[in-house]
Amino acid sequence: MSTTALPEESEAALTESQRLLYTFTAPAKTMADLRRNASWWVPWLLVSIVSVGFAYTLDKKIGWAQAIETQIQANPKAAAQIEQQAPEQREKDLKIKAAVAGVISYAAPLVTLLTIVVMAGLGLVMFNFGFGAKLRFGELMGVAAYSQLPSILYYLLIIAVMFLVAPDAFDMNDPIATNVGYFIPHTMPLLKTVLGALDVFMLWQVFLLAVGISQLSNVKKGKAFAAIFALFFLFKLAGAVFIGM
Repeated sequence: MSTTALPEESEAALTESQRLLYTFTAPAKTMADLRRNASWWVPWLLVSIVSVGFAYTLDKKIGWAQAIETQIQANPKAAAQIEQQAPEQREKDLKIKAAVAGVISYAAPLVTLLTIVVMAGLGLVMFNFGFGAKLRFGELMGVAAYSQLPSILYYLLIIAVMFLVAPDAFDMNDPIATNVGYFIPHTMPLLKTVLGALDVFMLWQVFLLAVGISQLSNVKKGKAFAAIFALFFLFKLAGAVFIGM
């Protein structure tokens, strides 16, 4: 008596909770599920909430004026320029910079959304034209949004640090030792930037982006990782050169 083989059941759709959990434990499952449903708003909302919490904590525990002052003193060129100003002008400029930084920090949800859009756009151009992939913008929005989730842990660690250090000891540019550049003095900005690019959380996000690209296209994960890391590194290096000019 013969039996007819039943077709394999397709992999079950993930719930949003499973997507969030698997981003940290089995990212390939989350990224593959984006082909079914490319919704990105939940990770964006979670990152936005924590980033606003970070901004609030910095405002209350450190103070934006103090954070900006520490940042200026860490840059020898900027410190020399501000020392040439009259005390009144220096105080005025510091208040303006602190106010601007505060406004931008509380606009973190918009900044995060813009970051996701830009990452999706760059990924579309890079991989569809450079690697012959057939990715869709909506899918890449999802990949970019879920790849931002490790930043929640990053913000929480920094918030914890702000409760443990004196306000004038908090360095907004290097708040925690998650990269080798943290241990390089500010008098060596280029080396600090190069080694700072090898940041645990940045590499984690690049890895998640690469997993997403490989799950949704024919691009191998290693190639995707190398291409994305090179782009991130160039942007970081260009920013450091611009600031140092």
